[in-house]
This record gives sequence, structure tokens and C-alpha cells, in this order.
Amino acid sequence: MFLNTLATTPGWVTNLIASDTKFSLSTFFVLFLLIFVETAGILTGFIPGDAILITVGGFVGAHHNIFELVLVVIVFAIASFVGDGVNYWFGAYITKQFGKIPIIKKYVHSDLIEQIAKNFHPKRWLLFIVLGRFLPFIRVTVPLLAHRLGLAFVPYLRMSAFASLLWSMVMVSIGYFIGHLEISRGVLVGILIILAIIFIVILRVPKYREQIIQLFIRK
Repeated sequence: MFLNTLATTPGWVTNLIASDTKFSLSTFFVLFLLIFVETAGILTGFIPGDAILITVGGFVGAHHNIFELVLVVIVFAIASFVGDGVNYWFGAYITKQFGKIPIIKKYVHSDLIEQIAKNFHPKRWLLFIVLGRFLPFIRVTVPLLAHRLGLAFVPYLRMSAFASLLWSMVMVSIGYFIGHLEISRGVLVGILIILAIIFIVILRVPKYREQIIQLFIRK
């Protein structure tokens, strides 16, 4: 759910990072765990990863600390990368062992996943993995399909590392830019809500989803 939870980032997360001081080690640890769990789990897509990155980036921007910005980007990139690696194997195991359970089947055998799996273009792996990191409605399918369709683990990790770093840099930087403007929290929330509405409309329209899917499959 890309950015559709921006305006509803859990309050305790906001309170955790809403400080005029530098982030503590415990804060970095909690943020790492949030993104790791969101990435590594099949049923953890409810965690608003994109919203967390942008929100954290906003507070880092308010701190005006470039070192903190770099550190946050690295922490989130590593969390995403490690989570992808875990999901490559763990997700495949869960799919094999419990794939017939309705709630799991909904995620691992949806019409969307089957459409991609049956028609996937073997030369589009990098595009699929990179865009998949930015598009939550296919994000959880990336490591599952990589394993299912035979993409070797090491090449997958290389592409995942690039995608994770790019995702972290882009999302945190968006928040950093907004936070660096030193606008009031009310205006900041308003901007994020507008962004959320725009992306919700785009990603929920079947026409646009289908256009995205066409990028990964054989014509």
C-alpha cells in the first residue's frame, strides 16, 4: 500500500523519532526491525514501510544532520536487503508448507502473482526487483517469484542490494527535503496526505496496475 498510510503512520513510531536530538541506538534498532519484518514477512505488508522512511527522513531533515541522513539511509537499506534475503528462502518454505491456507494463499497465489509468473520476461529481473521495492502491491511477490522462477540466490541478492539502497535513498530523501524546509507539522501532514491520495488513486486503478505489470511480462 504505497504511501496510502503516510498520514496514518503509527503514533508510537512518530513519538519514537519526533525529537530535536539525534536518534539513539535503540531508535535505529527499532526502525531496522520494522523494515526488516515488513520486508521479510509474507503477511506483514500492513507495516507502512514507505511512510516510515519518509517520516523518518522528515525528522532527519528537521535535525539538519547530514551524517544522520546517511546513517538512516544505510540502516533502512540493510534492513530491506536482509529482509529480502530471508524472504527468498523463508517465503518459499512457507508457500510450500502452508500455501493452501486461505490467508496465505491470498498473498502467494493471487491472480496478479500467477499472471506475472506465467508470462514473466527473463530479461526483466532487475526492473522487476527495483520497481517491486517501490510498489507494495507486488513487493511481497518479488522474493517469492525469484525463488519460484529459478533466479539464483546470489544474482538476486545483488539486484536486491541495489534496489534496497535506491529505495532507501529516494524515500528518506523525499522526507528529508520536506523536513529541511522547516514547515509546520500541520502543513507537513497536509502535503503527505495529498501525496497519499495521488498515489492511492494511481495504484488502485486497474488500468495503471496492468500497465505496470506489462513491463515485466512477455508481449
